[in-house]
This record gives sequence, C-alpha cells and structure tokens, in this order.
Amino acid sequence: MVLIAFTGPRRTRTLWHSVAMPGHGPGLVTRRDITAVLPRQQSERRVSTGLGALDAVLGGLYWGDNVVWELHGASPGAFYRAIAGISAAFDTRAFVAIEDDGEEYRSAGITIIDAGSGSEFAGPGELIREIRRLCQPRGRRLLLFDSLDAMVRAWGAANTRRFFARCCPLLLEMEAIAYWSTSMRETPSMVRDTVEAVTQCVLRVDERSVRVVKAEGRNDAVRGSVLHWRDEGGRLALAPAEVIGQVAASLRAIRRSRGLSQHDLAALGGVTASAISQAERAARGLSLATLVRLSSALGVTIDDLLRGVDPVTYRIGRRADDPQRGSEPTITLIEGGQSDLRVDLVRLDARTSGVRIERTATAGTGIVAVASGLVAVQVAGQTATLRSGEVLVAASYRVDGWRNLGQTEAVLFWIIVPAVHREHASTWG
Repeated sequence: MVLIAFTGPRRTRTLWHSVAMPGHGPGLVTRRDITAVLPRQQSERRVSTGLGALDAVLGGLYWGDNVVWELHGASPGAFYRAIAGISAAFDTRAFVAIEDDGEEYRSAGITIIDAGSGSEFAGPGELIREIRRLCQPRGRRLLLFDSLDAMVRAWGAANTRRFFARCCPLLLEMEAIAYWSTSMRETPSMVRDTVEAVTQCVLRVDERSVRVVKAEGRNDAVRGSVLHWRDEGGRLALAPAEVIGQVAASLRAIRRSRGLSQHDLAALGGVTASAISQAERAARGLSLATLVRLSSALGVTIDDLLRGVDPVTYRIGRRADDPQRGSEPTITLIEGGQSDLRVDLVRLDARTSGVRIERTATAGTGIVAVASGLVAVQVAGQTATLRSGEVLVAASYRVDGWRNLGQTEAVLFWIIVPAVHREHASTWG
C-alpha cells in the first residue's frame, strides 16, 4: 500500500495504490524491510541521543522526533541527562516542570518552564502557547517534559491526552526534539494509547533492558531491538542484548503489552509458569515447538514474537530537515526491501528544472504526484502540466524530468512501483 495525502487550496486529496505481495510458502518468518534513508549528510541532519549504542540502533533522532520513554520499574533520568549533556547540538534546551522542580536541569544551564500548580503556565492551554512561543523561530531545540503521570495528577487524564495529542504534532512541525516519560503501571490506558498512536518513537524500559517499540522513519529491523542497560554512578551504560537476553526481554514485552500473566503465557505455550519465568530472566531458553505454539496463539510471526512487537501496520519515510541548514532539493524517503519500492520527495525553486533520479536496477510504473505548485513534466518528448493535487502515471523510463512553472517553490513526489508487481496492482484512483 502506497499512500500520499496532500492538501490543495480547497480540499485534501489522497492517492493510493494497493500492491498484493506474492504469496509466501509456509515458514517461520516473513519479513519486508523498507528503509527510510538519507542519501547525503545523514549523520549531520540528525541529532544524537547522547548514547552511542542507542544511536547505532535508531540512526540518531530526526529533528521533530517526540521520544516517549515507557517505564516499567525504571527511571528516565539517565536517558534525559544523556541527551541534555550534548548541549552544543542545540540552540536552546528547556525542561517543563509539573511536579519536579527541575533544579538538576537548572544547574546544567537548562531553561525551566514552571507549569506547576499556581504558575503562569499551569494549564494545558497556557503551556501549549508558551511552547509554541519558545519554538519560534525554528531552531535546534530540545524540550524535556516532566512525566505524563504528573500531568494526569495535575490536569486529569482527558486533559493530558488532549494536551499530548496537540503538543506532539506541534513539536514535529517545529522540528524540535522532545522527551516524554510515562509509567506502564500508573498511566491511564486512555493516555497511553493516545501517546503510542501519535508519537514518533516509543522506547520501553524495564529493570534490565531498553526495547524499541516504535520508531517511525526507520526500517523494520529497528523495531523490537533490545539493549541491556545499567546505571554506573549516574552514567548510563548500554550494550546490545545477547540472544537469550533478547528472547527474555521480548517475552516480557509482548506479555505485558497484551496484559497477560506468566501463567497465561505458559498456558498458551503448553509449558509451566516456571519455564516462562526462567525464560524471562534469561535463565533458560524455550524450545522451537513452544515458540511456534506461542506465535500461533498470539497471532504473530515468530520473528515478531522474538522482537517483542505486534506486526507493523504502516511505514513512514521521514524528512530529515535540519532547522539550521534547511532542506535538500531531493530526499529519498523510502527505498529497498524485497519490493524495490522507491519514493523521493522533490523540491523545485521558482522557475527551476530537475531530472528524474536514475534507478538502473528498478523498472516499472512511475508516478509524479504534485503536492504544491504548477509543474511541467517531460514524458517521452511531450509535456504535461500538473497542478497541486494532480498526478501523472507512465512507464518510469519515459519520465525525463520536471520544471516548476510558478513563482514559488513547488513540491512533488516521484514514485516507482516495480514492474514485478504490476500484475498484482489495483486500478489507480
């Protein structure tokens, strides 16, 4: 499924294309890796978490990422301190204090936004307006938030959910990095469900491990990655988990996400609760037959079971804009995987031209979808003019390039659907 939505002056139009993937024979694992990548200056156009092992998994953070730390018997303090400690990466750093007075952050030169009871920004509306003000003009900004549980105690669950649902997209639009934290035990499910649906990154932390639950804009293999952590005198040490530790963390994660006890999981796998307990403590492994029974009972592949996640429902190709350096003229949003699907975002300055990106290994249907501006597309010696909200479909090799006919920037998407899948494709709408 390829989905592009773009808004014209009067209404939002959506372009979609369904691709039926070839059937797979019976097997334990079926995977498709589609990677959101930056062809140039990737490391420069993302920001570090302050933790090398975590950066190696996530590829750093996109400007605009909201990162939520879901805590199960752990504290977010060391993770907050790690990113706050790379002060040179940010123009401004701020901590939003609800119950925590923020003194630790103040002493590190971080601005404190007092949103506690009786303060100027005590209400969700006042705080949103202050955050919007602080993020203007766009820059390399870091915001660290007191826990969502503190917000629930101050504002109630419904107001906290509405605040996050408004603030998270705002920070993405303003290209600020934001850290949030929530308790797996205490946070109301209505808040946690909204958080997991809206945010870009979710990292689940228990007593032993850090698990990537959600990471938009990264490839499928990132989701479910596990790192072991330990606190060394206030400094965080992270390392990739061994296989048995990976399985242990995965079982804990998927059991807790489904609201199951160890006895429940044992019954599904046809083993004792003691066997599940030992597996979750990395004291022993589980047989392949047990894993097959568990994956079948939970409705996931063995691969998803071992990564501790439910199946992926969508992928995003994230723009990696740097607030200081602006945008690249052409960015590859999605590429790779078994389908060879390619999606490029192309920006054209006023009255400028561009040529299609050569894909020597990929042939198939080419789609030009204009998101804004007036664009002339050269197709096999002919010229077609597209307005905002319009698309052109042709054999990819026949599309030679495009020209912005307007006086302002034009934006388009260049998509190649491989020829191998055309017989499975539905009609364009």
